[in-house]
Order: sequence, then structure tokens, then C-alpha cells
Amino acid sequence: MPEHCSLLSSFIARQGIIFAAGCIFLLYTWVQIRLGRETRDMRTIAADISKQGGQQAFGGLVMVALGVFLAHDSLDSLAWYGAEYPFEIILTTYFTSKLRVWVEDGFSRWYARRGHAWLEPYTMFGMYGPSPGEFRCDWYGAQLVMAVLLIGIPARIGSVIVILASLELPGLKDYSPVLLVGKLWYHSSLSCTERTIAALYMMPVLGDAVQFIIIDGIQKYKKRDDASLLH
Repeated sequence: MPEHCSLLSSFIARQGIIFAAGCIFLLYTWVQIRLGRETRDMRTIAADISKQGGQQAFGGLVMVALGVFLAHDSLDSLAWYGAEYPFEIILTTYFTSKLRVWVEDGFSRWYARRGHAWLEPYTMFGMYGPSPGEFRCDWYGAQLVMAVLLIGIPARIGSVIVILASLELPGLKDYSPVLLVGKLWYHSSLSCTERTIAALYMMPVLGDAVQFIIIDGIQKYKKRDDASLLH
């Protein structure tokens, strides 16, 4: 019988990984600036990173809670965490890309019809003022609400729903890829310490850093033609 490993005792380490991934993202951004491919100023980049940090922190909490919830005699919480992580990364990135478009389009249509000034920041995701380079706290607050509450949290919840559905739907749960990956983690020859290092340190550092880069590309400001939103 494989050794049962705890996940909660290492949760604080999982949150620390977000900082490490953020540092890798900063290094990547610095290289992009040096190559002339990044045009944002550092204040805008820092604001974008803070939004992603909030999203990632919530995502880490949800994944740990899900791992503990799924734990039972056949698999421990650490195995479940290692199983759900790659699927959560892929699903969250997909849902984030869709929600960014839906949320921004929805607010743009609302603003075009109503013209309320408070709606304007929600129509230009990634902008922190009415004009490039301008930074206003009220715009930052609106961007934070949109990124974390309206996009990040729903994307993570959507990922959890899909993962749980794959484990609960009749005729599918025995063949769920999440369950199969969890069994590989649990029945591996790795000790609890080795599994903790692999599942909570090595895999998330790389995964979170890549997700930082991809979601940053999805969520940064993109100039758009809003003429169609008037109809």
C-alpha cells in the first residue's frame, strides 16, 4: 500500500510558488523589453502582474481544496492535486480567453448604449487610464474587479466543474484522465517528500510561469474596433 501523503501541510509552499513563477515572468518580460517586443511601461506591467497574482492565488486555494475534498482511501490529496493541476491549467487558460472577450464585449455594448462614465474602464481591459501611459486608481480598481472577480474566479470554478464532471459522470468516471493521472502519482515509487517536491514545487513553477505568460498575452490591452458594438 503506497504511503498516504498530506497536502495541507505544504499549502503555504504552493502559494510561494506563485511568487517564483512571477519572478520568471518578470525575467521573460525584461527579455521582451530588451528585444523591443514589449511596449508597456513598468507601472502597467506591475499592475498586470498584480491582477494575475490574485487570479493565481485563488486558483491555488481552489486546487488544494479540491484535492482535499477528493481524497479517500484509494488516493491521497497530494495525488489528486498532482492529477488535477495540468488539466486545471489548460481549462483555466481556455476559459480565461473566452471570458475576457465575453466580459469586455458585454461592458462595451452596455457603455455604448448607456454612456455611464464608470463603465468606461471595463471596455478597455488592460488600460489603467483613458489614454496610453495614464494611470488612475479608479481605473486600476475596475481592472482588478474585472480580472479577478469577473474573469479569474469564474474561469477557475469552470475548470473545477469540468474536472468534477469527468470524475462523476456515469460511464466516464472510471476512465477519467484526471483519475488515471492521479493513480500514476499515487502508485509511483516516489516518497511523500519526493512527490511533494515534484507536485508542489517543480511542476507548478514551470506551469504557473507558462500560464503567466499565456494569460498575460490574453489579458493585456488590445486596441479594437468598437463600431460593431453600436448595433
